[in-house]
Amino acid sequence: MKLLPASNTKLCRTLSAFIFTALASATVQAVEFAKDDDAVYLRKAHMALVGTYFGEMGAMVKGKQPFDAKQFQTDVERLATVTRWAYEGFKGKHLTSDSKAKPEIWENKAEFNKLMDDLAKKSETLKIAAASGNLSDIKPAFKDAADSCSACHKKFKNK
Repeated sequence: MKLLPASNTKLCRTLSAFIFTALASATVQAVEFAKDDDAVYLRKAHMALVGTYFGEMGAMVKGKQPFDAKQFQTDVERLATVTRWAYEGFKGKHLTSDSKAKPEIWENKAEFNKLMDDLAKKSETLKIAAASGNLSDIKPAFKDAADSCSACHKKFKNK
């Protein structure tokens, strides 16, 4: 279940603005969670944004919606920002009955962190490709970023 379907762009953009404002004013201090629900909520919000941006960009890459270079650039800039911050909800082992995170995340934290870092780096590479405005330059970088999501999900996400 997606928290923010791609069709709900106004809500997605509002949530993005909120997160970006929080990021701009954030310090290096790590987030501490009093309750597991808080960490899970944050993870779900991050992943919903990642899914929303990937969904919209993927529709353009696959030709399901017209390619809009400006919108693609906006989406990838937001994706790159969110992926740099998404690990915050995984700092400590916080699970709830509706969490899709596997306990293996914390048992194999170095591997998980590497996969998260890989997604952030590939999102930055996609951002560079998107700056060209050329869909043929964007497609391979998009595939690499999407594949990095899948690699992590296969190992660390419950279905």
